[in-house]
Amino acid sequence: MLSKTCEYAIRSVLYVANQQFINTGMKSGIKQISESLNIPAHFLGKILQTLTRHEIMSSAKGPNGGFYLNEQQQRNPLLSIVEVIDGLKIFSRCGLGLEKCSSEHPCPLHNDFASYRDGMENALRNYTVEDTISGLIKGDVFLTSL
Repeated sequence: MLSKTCEYAIRSVLYVANQQFINTGMKSGIKQISESLNIPAHFLGKILQTLTRHEIMSSAKGPNGGFYLNEQQQRNPLLSIVEVIDGLKIFSRCGLGLEKCSSEHPCPLHNDFASYRDGMENALRNYTVEDTISGLIKGDVFLTSL
C-alpha cells in the first residue's frame, strides 16, 4: 500500500530519532543512515531532502552536521510522513486500482480493503515518531531485517 519511497522515509525518520535518543542529540549522516538501513545513498538523499523541505526533519551542515528531529518534529504523527511522500489519496483509492469504486459500485475487494486501509490510516495518524521509537529503545521492535 505504501510506496517503497514512503517505507524508506518512515524508516529513516525513525532511525534518526532513535539514534538521537541513544546518542543524546547526535545528528545522523546520510552514509550512516544508508548503510544502517540498507537504502541506496543517492535515493535516500532525495528522500531526506524532501522530508527536510517539508519540515518533517531538520538538517545542519558542517563537521558536526547531519539530520535530526526537534521536539515538535518528534511529536509528528507518522501520517505526516506519508502525506509528504505518497499523499493521503492512498487511503481513498480502490484496492484494485479502479477509478470508480465506491460503496454504491464496489470492486470485489472494496469492503475488506476499506477496512484495512482505514485501520492503517488510523494507526499512522495515532502513532507519533516519539511513540514509535519507544519500542526501538526497549529493543522490542526493529528497523532492519535479520
